[in-house]
Amino acid sequence: MGDSLNVDVLGVVVPVYRQVAYTEKFIESLLKQKPYNIKKIILVVVDNAYEKETLEVVNSAMLQAAHLSSPDIIIQYLPSDKNLGYGVGANLGIKYLYQMVDPAATLDFLICNNDMELLDGCFMELSKMAHSSKEIGIVGGKLLFPDEVIQHAGAFLGPFGWGQHKQGAGKNGRTIPREFAEEQEYVTGALFYVKGDLMKLMGGFDERFSPAYFEEVDFCFSARKKGYTTVYTPFAKAIHYENVTGKAILGDPKNIKKLLSDVNQVKFYKKLNEERSEYTSDSADKILLTCKIYGDWSFSGVMRNLAKGLKRAGVDVAIAPEEYHNKGAMSDWEIKEMIDKPHNYWDRVVLRSCEGDHMYLMPPGKKRIAHTTGESTRVSNEWVEQLNHVDLVLTTSNFYKGVLVNGGVQAPVEVLPNSVNLSLFNKNIEKLPLTNLRAFNFFSMFHFGERKAPEILIKAFIEEFTPEDDVALTIHSLSMGYVLQSYGMDIKQWVASISGKAHAPIFVSQTPQREDMLPHYMRNFDCFVLPTRAEGFGLPVLECGALGIPSIVTGHSGVLDIVEDNETGWLIDNKLVDIPLQYLPYFKNYIGGQWAEASVEHLRELMRYAVNHPEEVKLKGQNAYLKALDFSIENVGLKAKELIFK
Repeated sequence: MGDSLNVDVLGVVVPVYRQVAYTEKFIESLLKQKPYNIKKIILVVVDNAYEKETLEVVNSAMLQAAHLSSPDIIIQYLPSDKNLGYGVGANLGIKYLYQMVDPAATLDFLICNNDMELLDGCFMELSKMAHSSKEIGIVGGKLLFPDEVIQHAGAFLGPFGWGQHKQGAGKNGRTIPREFAEEQEYVTGALFYVKGDLMKLMGGFDERFSPAYFEEVDFCFSARKKGYTTVYTPFAKAIHYENVTGKAILGDPKNIKKLLSDVNQVKFYKKLNEERSEYTSDSADKILLTCKIYGDWSFSGVMRNLAKGLKRAGVDVAIAPEEYHNKGAMSDWEIKEMIDKPHNYWDRVVLRSCEGDHMYLMPPGKKRIAHTTGESTRVSNEWVEQLNHVDLVLTTSNFYKGVLVNGGVQAPVEVLPNSVNLSLFNKNIEKLPLTNLRAFNFFSMFHFGERKAPEILIKAFIEEFTPEDDVALTIHSLSMGYVLQSYGMDIKQWVASISGKAHAPIFVSQTPQREDMLPHYMRNFDCFVLPTRAEGFGLPVLECGALGIPSIVTGHSGVLDIVEDNETGWLIDNKLVDIPLQYLPYFKNYIGGQWAEASVEHLRELMRYAVNHPEEVKLKGQNAYLKALDFSIENVGLKAKELIFK
């Protein structure tokens, strides 16, 4: 729920240290702003080293501002005989604004670097986003280099503690770089909008970080403790020349990092550690998740969504990652915050995401829960024995619940489906422009391996569609080329080995897609197809459904909880066959079990039917989208809370 969009006064504070040409450009761009929801703008230029040329630029701008009718712009000059730095200089300007503005007026703040050119609508978009929700306290925008390559689209602290920009992959128009508002761990202080209510609580920047770096990071972290979020909006844009002042003072950018950023990074983490040592929780429901949480693996994404769902349902969630030795980057502040909580398993329910021999990694807890899944119709005795020593087993589908119960698991077994992030996977998002599309486009996505039955997919497509059919199949598989190389062939040779017939085009994408870009890529396709031999759940099927894309999948295993035949997709006829030896670390989990062999003939029939009935495909896609809503992070989180804490 939003608050009032009208702002009486926007106080713009710009600490400067020489570099008068950049200050002049900044003020020129400010005078061109037309923020119709802001009645008055007061620009305070804090001159950190009094310079006659800067004063002359400010005086000239005052004359220009006097001729503007809307909005009313007032420019003030605050000189200092020494370099106060970013935070202390900004605080001086903030205090000055409080003295100037009527306490009854709505006063918001924008702290800026002077090496900026504000693009049209920047002020209005920042203010509009800030007042779109009472919880939002800080807003940052999209910063571009002078050549329009994206420099900043939100930020996070990387695996070694320093700040990292979230960036697009190129110039505007070439990609869809984070074209949605999104909560952030922090946004850069170069364009830092702070709502008035929050500034009253904070009072300004922590001056221990003088002269520069980590002030804005600390401000965002402190604001979150007070209940205010930090948001990036792609619609507020500015050109940022970056580090102009720092380079003028210290020269080499390496000196900036060593002498300023690194020093303040130590101060920041020291402060953070002191505050975290005082952590307490009033929640009656507390849980520790111990699992793989980093990386692009589907099971990592599943656990990140589960953690968020539980948190949003009111549970105090902490995470103990399994892979301490290989953390990688974590750009998701919400997950990072849970990782950094105390891992007091003696006072929490403990949930371990596991398969068979991984169970030994579960610590003791007030209640011990195994979160597990599988694809075979049989569960190994070793796995059963370990699962029978926990208090509750959560599995991802009704199919695998039956496997566990029939296999001898006596601990309570409940179904907790995987969830989908509907803010990313949503049928209303834009498509990432692609070439090679045809009138009808099938899509498949999988790790290349026997269980996914890629040879059945290729065989059915080649035998059904000739070059005269205006149809294409696109496969997104990062591992296909690598795996086939180990067999001494490339993708073209492998396809030819299945069938040498001329056929409609098959495209294989092996380029990693950024998590937030993948849905935009997938939105181009009409129908998902996967003649899988078995799925513990089938996350890509659900993600496609959330994008309004129906699926043609094998009528067996976990996908039956997602795909309803003739409602949200089509189910391929199949027969059960014995699982051959699998070259996997958990191969024993498959021994003695069966999975499904999809019918090539029926798959051909269903694919042809989809091509000939595009309106029915769209209708099933809409049904798939409506069903996917049941699997939102929030809905699954509520179900998880009910199952775990009942």
